[in-house]
Amino acid sequence: MILQRIQRFIQHLSNHEILESIEIKDWRGKRGVYIEPGKYEFESEDSYLVNEGDWLIDSGTTMFLEKEVLIPAEWRNRPFGLTFLPGAKGRRTLHEGLVSLEGLAHHGIDRNRSYVPFPENVRGKEKIHIKIELFNYAGQTLDELNYQNEPAEYDPPPLTLLKGRLDLPNTAVQSLLATVKCYYETAKLLPEGDLGRSKIIEALTEAERKILLEMPEALTNGSWVADIEEDLKKRLSNLPFSNHGQMLMVGQSHIDLAWLWPIKEAIRKCSRTFSTMSTLLDENPGFTYAQSQPQAYVFVKEHYPEIYERVKKHIAEGRWEVVGGMWVEPDLNMPSGESLVRQLIYGMKFYKDEFGVQPRIEWLPDTFGYCASLPQLLKGAGIDYFMTTKMNWNDTNPFPYDLFYWEGVDGTRILSYLNHGLNEYTHPQEIQEHWNSFKQKDAHPQQMLLYGHGDGGGGVTQEMIDYIDRSKSLPGLPSVVNSTAHEFFDAIRDAHPPLPSWVGDMYLELHRGTYTTHARNKKWNRQAEVLYRDAEIWSSMAIHFAGANLSSSLEDGWKLLLLNQFHDIIPGSSIPEVYVKSEADYKEVFAYGEEVRHDALNALEKQINTEGNGVPVILFNSLSWIRSETVRIVGGPDLAGKGAVNQEGQELPTDCIQREDGQFELSVFVPDIPEIGYSTLWLKDLGKQVIQEQEEIGREWETDYYVMEWNEKGEISRLYDKKAQREVLPTGVAANQFQLFHDRPLLWDAWDIDPQFQDQPAEGVVLLEQGIRKGTTRDVIRFKWQLAQSTIEQDLVLYHHSKRIDFQTKVDWQEQHKLLKVAFPVDVVSNKATFEIPFGSVERATHTNTSWEQAQFEVCGHRFADLSEANYGVSLLNDCKYGYDVKQNVLRLSLLRAPKWPDVGADQGYHEFTYSLFPHEGDWREAEVVKRGYELNHPTVVISTTAHHGSLPSTHSFIKTESKQVILDTVKQSEDGTGLTLRLYESSGGRENISLTMAGEVLSAQETNLLEERQADISVQGKQLSSSLKPFEVKTILLNLSK
Repeated sequence: MILQRIQRFIQHLSNHEILESIEIKDWRGKRGVYIEPGKYEFESEDSYLVNEGDWLIDSGTTMFLEKEVLIPAEWRNRPFGLTFLPGAKGRRTLHEGLVSLEGLAHHGIDRNRSYVPFPENVRGKEKIHIKIELFNYAGQTLDELNYQNEPAEYDPPPLTLLKGRLDLPNTAVQSLLATVKCYYETAKLLPEGDLGRSKIIEALTEAERKILLEMPEALTNGSWVADIEEDLKKRLSNLPFSNHGQMLMVGQSHIDLAWLWPIKEAIRKCSRTFSTMSTLLDENPGFTYAQSQPQAYVFVKEHYPEIYERVKKHIAEGRWEVVGGMWVEPDLNMPSGESLVRQLIYGMKFYKDEFGVQPRIEWLPDTFGYCASLPQLLKGAGIDYFMTTKMNWNDTNPFPYDLFYWEGVDGTRILSYLNHGLNEYTHPQEIQEHWNSFKQKDAHPQQMLLYGHGDGGGGVTQEMIDYIDRSKSLPGLPSVVNSTAHEFFDAIRDAHPPLPSWVGDMYLELHRGTYTTHARNKKWNRQAEVLYRDAEIWSSMAIHFAGANLSSSLEDGWKLLLLNQFHDIIPGSSIPEVYVKSEADYKEVFAYGEEVRHDALNALEKQINTEGNGVPVILFNSLSWIRSETVRIVGGPDLAGKGAVNQEGQELPTDCIQREDGQFELSVFVPDIPEIGYSTLWLKDLGKQVIQEQEEIGREWETDYYVMEWNEKGEISRLYDKKAQREVLPTGVAANQFQLFHDRPLLWDAWDIDPQFQDQPAEGVVLLEQGIRKGTTRDVIRFKWQLAQSTIEQDLVLYHHSKRIDFQTKVDWQEQHKLLKVAFPVDVVSNKATFEIPFGSVERATHTNTSWEQAQFEVCGHRFADLSEANYGVSLLNDCKYGYDVKQNVLRLSLLRAPKWPDVGADQGYHEFTYSLFPHEGDWREAEVVKRGYELNHPTVVISTTAHHGSLPSTHSFIKTESKQVILDTVKQSEDGTGLTLRLYESSGGRENISLTMAGEVLSAQETNLLEERQADISVQGKQLSSSLKPFEVKTILLNLSK
């Protein structure tokens, strides 16, 4: 009963928050469609008059409203502002807007805020020009599987102007109201009979009595109201307070740069969030705010320079904290190791160049799991701390720690914090829940609470700040103080409490479908990473060893690639418009890379001596080991009858086919192509016959490596390894088996795989066609299947000079809520499988003994997964896939999914990809499976040329390496333009030395961190240098070369 009276008192005060209100009449409005930043298509050049109660805009539409308002003389130089409330009566809306005053962007409005305080520099003016850019959310497709989205998201109502007024707030009542609410909510958390609860209720009841004894007009007397609040605070100042620890409050806003909105809308979200937070910082001297993602800052700098200048001022003051060293908050499962390095390089460089500061916290609250190589990469970029919230989303096993050391695959440890949640408030209840959830409070009595609206930005509200200002010492709760994230982490570092450790990858037990959904984007990402690696290597070689004058910077292309690795783009969890833009972005990314690679290879080609007997063809190998490969040369009818010879005139195994598009294709086996170098062969008329396809082939085939049999469905029923003299498959199984499952997750359609998919098999394949082309370099067995509503065509390639078996696959995918996997049961016994991750690999259990293993029914791997015994194993390689499961003795690769929300057309249509089976003697280390994965993904680049003399020999290596497991992954121009940067990593989990011999003289060499800041000199002898690497260590070396 008493609490009900206090609740009524709160309502009474709420009714008197405004002293005066003036309706703004006759806004001038224009409606249009937002095309891109700064570009709109308006319905008409004429404007409309708009008043309260009028229709504004339908969904997907933008409206500009303008009005010059006259300020009453008695208001001037007093706090006042604009209340602008669009909406739809009885329905929730997702409107957003940016309010500009006197031509300058000032503050955002959205469903969480409708009041805009006017700054001091305009309060004294007689007239103020107001401009509002208002957007009504465009909507998304309805989730017809689980109905997870709300009507405001899939059927946004038209907006009406509910309120558009100048308000003179009753600041004294607002302050008293905030105090009463804070203590009232605290009292509700305390148990009956608690002394603190009793005192709070007594003090609030006395304040209520004083106010209700007077007429309501008394509330306009600010000094009288302030006295009542002051007396209330005094009565509450001696509440019993048991120190439960301390809560450090840090304001923030999580901004998804694309998700249920396109990137162009995220740009406007950044403007609203950044302007609002700047205004709150101006109005609240104790408030602190943290913001991540350099890309978001770039958006504001380019499109809203006046907001950017405000942000820079607050950063310089130390109250706007930059966090998160990566360019965006990316996915941490699928990008390559080098992509993650570039996220850090470009992100940290931006912060330093723009603000003179660099964060020491990696800020990844919403990413869907974290690879085990990340701690080393963060530490190597000067990042000391790691923050996330996502591990609290596990669907099976609660993550055991909040404050801990995360130990990566190489042994690097980073202090890590798992925040309680995202988009949090600051009410006493949130503080209590946050503190109660804190698992390490006994080890360290300080916790950080990140508050503020997010996902679509918005950030902190004034109400959140008001609660913090009154929560310093509340009974039953930890003390509360404004702080920064860096202060939180630094205090832990200095206190050095005993904290637990988590070792290995942080696998998120959720969103497992993101390894597969929107397969085209994943393919483009892999291809772009390959292209940029090659482009940088060859441009560096051309500049340093062929005297070429090239512009080799790919920074713009890299940043566009990194943006598309954002954690809601590459995982496949965004709306269709995001992927239309992403496809256009990738075309631009490829154009950048192909131009740089073309110019570099062209410059090298001109310097290579190609004189010989026949038409010269140069084969460029960007990998750091000598490779032998069957290369493909495509051209017109002039290739018919051609064969290939090497420098010594020896004929190379060559096959010729005519493709369906009419082009001719030569397959040539070329041994010993030099590492980071090239080899030249010559084509000449050798009377080679064009190989024709045979349609009647039976169900068995034999090569020098294998005996293969397949069943009536075209699935492999037997694979005998002739070199190892053992069966690869168990008896009675089918391999290369396409398995189709119904896939209806209970939530998060595009994100999740139904945990029950294994028990929900769908249709099987029906073999339609088969044929074979037998050659001297490879035999190609062709199959075509019908699978439900889809068709699959596949070339099964058996090489004559390699044990790798390729499955070159084309799919016309027309399914709904289905999951397609390919399975290879193998005759290998092991309780663990190995999966490649960025710059390393991890082992995962093949059994389901515990709930932790059961939860990992789908995991991420890069170019390979391997199942090995002590002396034999089988690897499943791929050129663009990421979702694997390996249980018992079955290797499976996820190929395609068919979710319908938030993109109803996700993955529909044509797909082309290759996966490969690689049986091998020894385990994956002895078989150098890492290199086999590179070879599949980095085919030799073939350049046809003319015969000419050159300063470079016809066969040459620019960088020779002596190492078995160390991979020279990256060769590029240094960031400062002074030399050549090499990035290497140990790939097997062992210790190894590597020796490097450059094509030119090395003047000096330094080991650097990932940001290429010099750390130690490396001894150089002429053209040679060497280095030692620890297990899975990533090392960066900067070379100064002679000109």
